Amino acid sequence: MSASSCDDKHDEQRRQLELLTGYPGNSADLASLTSLDLRFMEMKQVPEAISKCSNLVKLDVGCNKLTDLPQSLAKLPKLKILFATGNLIETIPKVLKDIKALTMISLMRNSLTRVDCEDLPLGTQWLIMTSNKISEIKNIGRLKKLQKCMLSHNQLKELPPDLKECSSLQMLRAANNKLETIPKEIYEAPRMAWIALSGNPCTSKLAAKAEAKSGEGDIDFDKMSIGSVIGGGSGGKVYEALWMSHDAQPKQQHKKVAVKLFPGGQFSDGTAKDEWMLNKVLPPHANILSSLGSFREPKLGIIFELIEGATAIGGPPSFDTCTRDTSPKDGKALEPQFALKVAMAVCNACRHLHKHNITHGDVYLHNTLRDHAGDVKLSDFGAAFMYPEDLKPYIEGIEVRAFGWLLSDLLQFSSKRMTDLHSQKKAGGAEASKEEKKKEMGEGLGRASTNADQKCCLHSLRRLAKQCTEDGDPSQLPTFEALCKGLTVAALTVVGKHVRNE
Repeated sequence: MSASSCDDKHDEQRRQLELLTGYPGNSADLASLTSLDLRFMEMKQVPEAISKCSNLVKLDVGCNKLTDLPQSLAKLPKLKILFATGNLIETIPKVLKDIKALTMISLMRNSLTRVDCEDLPLGTQWLIMTSNKISEIKNIGRLKKLQKCMLSHNQLKELPPDLKECSSLQMLRAANNKLETIPKEIYEAPRMAWIALSGNPCTSKLAAKAEAKSGEGDIDFDKMSIGSVIGGGSGGKVYEALWMSHDAQPKQQHKKVAVKLFPGGQFSDGTAKDEWMLNKVLPPHANILSSLGSFREPKLGIIFELIEGATAIGGPPSFDTCTRDTSPKDGKALEPQFALKVAMAVCNACRHLHKHNITHGDVYLHNTLRDHAGDVKLSDFGAAFMYPEDLKPYIEGIEVRAFGWLLSDLLQFSSKRMTDLHSQKKAGGAEASKEEKKKEMGEGLGRASTNADQKCCLHSLRRLAKQCTEDGDPSQLPTFEALCKGLTVAALTVVGKHVRNE
């Protein structure tokens, strides 16, 4: 964001605060607000006039000096989203349980030490308590609608035993706590699909042992020429770079690569050190954006293959979708044949990971990349961690469930393609253009698809998605090995020739 954009944003925040402090003269303006952004206003308390914002849906009071939230918030009948990130709150504000419409709460980067979920509304779906000092959580089992729970970077030595009673919980982030063993509660929660546990003693020691055993040395950073930023996330920025690699001899030509630099030690899903170690020890795979090398100085960094024109196959979850991906950014529906190819690629990648007792933790289409040729790679290991062999049926099963939801998203995005084609046919455009057929061949399974092919692809994905997303004991779900075989059979049915697993 440019300096002028930041100034404009801050001016708007000031204007909104003045509306509140100028009450009662502004009552009509307050009643018309649906979103209120009061970040960085150095507030020690929220103005009582907030109660007049009767149509408010989203309130952000982050990065202030608040120690509590006013009871007047209970008078907001439509308030669904509340951010109070980066304040001085030490206990759960009592008003929260009285805000009837509230579904999303962020108390990230406060000073919470103990959390009693009796103080939270029963409708809570998305709870963010990352980066506090929490050592105890009570009564979380009462939150039957909780889908997403973010507890990373706290002081937890164990997870609450009633976590298994959270019958809607799908995503748990508990990285960088003090867990000595992987808690059984994560696989007793009947819908769990995405977990992050890196940075805990129970997982970091496994990664450190594997990293030491690998014997791989550091890359000399002086052989890197860092260019412009091409991507990034909460963990760090990704740069285009030139690398004088050891295999560039004897011509001494630089190789184009992507370099991820970690500016800090921790981020929302895990820790820089654990992500760095896992990328270092994971053997390369055709369907994984694998590490080409790594370095510790001047800061932790990883070198990756540069994928020209890489785009994510899906968009990240929104406030509305919570744990589910959103449509691709380009707005284009996916070819059903290409959807099957994506499913095969991600399944192969996950099979490879779990062969080495590594779980990705964030298997989503927004972490799945495609290039101009239609090749597919799973990326972003920020939530990944290693686990002991005896827990493989459970940890792999949880990831299988995540894969099932990925299949479900693929179905949604490619079913739209079938609807679009049907509309075109009714409008007199039944025959796809030569360019479109060429695109299908490039991105699909080897030949332009017929309507029957597409229906067959969708049927196969739908059947596997249902198998993978069953509630209950994750060890009873199919393995990635079995799923790879099932997808190969589906591809054989469509293409009529052998499609090898990687």
